[in-house]
Order: sequence, then structure tokens, then C-alpha cells
Amino acid sequence: MRVLIVGGTRFLGRAIMERLAARGDEVMVANRGRTECELPDGVARVECNVDEPGSLLAAIEGNSFDAAIHMIAMNGARARTVIEDLKGRIGHYVHCGSTGIYMPLQRVPADEEHPIDPPPDDEGGFNGKWEAMQETAWLCAEYDLPLTIVNPTCIVGAGDVPIDIWGARDPKFFQRLLDGKRITIPNDGQGLIQLGNVRDIADCFVLALDRPDRTGVYNASCRYAITHNYYVQLLGEALGVEPRVRHMPVEKIIKRWPKKLTPRGIRFFAAHMCFSMRKAERELGYDPKMTPEMSVEESVRWMLDTGIIERR
Repeated sequence: MRVLIVGGTRFLGRAIMERLAARGDEVMVANRGRTECELPDGVARVECNVDEPGSLLAAIEGNSFDAAIHMIAMNGARARTVIEDLKGRIGHYVHCGSTGIYMPLQRVPADEEHPIDPPPDDEGGFNGKWEAMQETAWLCAEYDLPLTIVNPTCIVGAGDVPIDIWGARDPKFFQRLLDGKRITIPNDGQGLIQLGNVRDIADCFVLALDRPDRTGVYNASCRYAITHNYYVQLLGEALGVEPRVRHMPVEKIIKRWPKKLTPRGIRFFAAHMCFSMRKAERELGYDPKMTPEMSVEESVRWMLDTGIIERR
């Protein structure tokens, strides 16, 4: 299979690229060239500006592909630019969305039929991703292009700093926890978070590529959500420390530490994240192997091994 990955050199995109290359697929990655990384043998890379119409088309130099995966469709304009450049040159389009578009949840676990009405961005909404998803769906229907949308939950695992309890990916939080300093958990800590391992979610994308006859929207994550309190407990166990914690309402945290967080990030984190994978399991054969407990351990080990955090 010939596959083009738009924005595929970091974390999830890289995990997908490595899986495809390992099984012998012909892979090309298109990005801005800002991320330095060693590519697997046989993977080609071209540089382009996906916000500039015609840039991607010029970069691929007349190549055509069985499928393309767009990893960085952050708004409707970018989604349109990429699809317009690729129309007539791909047989299947796979869009990387986000379960964040479903927030705030009305029911849990939420499936792909959950209503979508994101709040404003400063309240934790994912309006840009929702706009990109709508534009993608409209254009693919217009061009009769088979479309699969994979919506990951919060992605963790070796390769990137995991989400912290204020909704960022700040190494300082994990270092603070490791140093035995007190941390502040939003609200009562009973909010839910669902941690999808990067390797499992990469597998879901590959399964989607292999089933162009199974188009549609699919959630991808681990099999269950955990509370914020339990997440901190797992982090403490992986770090070998007893977390010192206190709880505080989200809005009070925002007022007290306005320069140490983004209101959007912590408001998003404080909302429940709990999703069903049954559709992907049933239609794509998705079978996530990593539990939240395993993924937290893997993430912490990676941060320690790479020196992102250190014992002092």
C-alpha cells in the first residue's frame, strides 16, 4: 500500500509511520521540516506548508497514493487545503480527529453518535477540530472520496510527556510530583480521563487504512476511564513516591495561578472523558492491549530514561 502521512514525524504520526514501514508499505511523510527525526528505511519525506494552497501538491510531485492520513487538521481551512491538493490522487482519506469535540459529555461512555456542540475555546472547546471534521466530511462527500475519521482520546505512552492534571503536558508537574511537592487536583478529583496508548491508537489507524470499505467515525483509546485521583495515584506508584495532594475548584485554580496554566486546558481536563470503543472493535477489529495502569508506567519510565525528569 502507498500511504501519504501529512504531519507524521511526532508521537502518534510517527507510531503510525513505523507500523506501516515495518510491514513493507510504501510511506511518504509531508511536513514543514521543523521536526528533526530519523526516518525508517524506505520512508520518504517532503516539505510543504499545509496552510498554503498548492504547497502539498507541488511537494508530492505528481505521486498518487492508495490512502492519505491527515494528522494535523486543526481547522477547516487547513483541512480544505490538504484535500483540495490531494483530490484525484488518493483512494481513501483518513482524518485524525479528537474525542474532545464531544465535550462536555451528556452521557458516559460516549459513543460516535454523541451530540456535538463544543463550548467556546477558552472554556475547553475543540471548535477548530470540529470545524476541520465538518469541512473534511463535506469535501470528501463532494469528491466521492471514501473517508474514515479516527478520534483518539488523550494519548499517552513512550515518546511524549503525558497530560498533567491541569490539562497541559508540562514536565514541571511530574518533576514536582517526583520531588514530593504538593500538587492541586481540580475539583474533587472524581472527574474521568481515558488514556489511550500511542501504540494502540496507531494500530487503530492502520486497521482503518486496511478497511476502506468500513468508512465512518471511530473512537480510539483504552477500554476504560479512570478518575483524576486514581491517575495521580498511578503516577505516584510509577515514580515511587506518595503524592501530596489537595483539591480545589477549577475556577479558583485559574484565579490563583493565572500565569501557570491555560484556562482552556484545565477546563477541558476537568470535564469527564469516557468513551466507548465498541464500534471500532466490532467493525475494524480494534483490540487495545494497554491498560491505563500500563500506559502510565510506560510514560513515567520514558520520562525518567530520557532525562525529562530526574530523581534529586
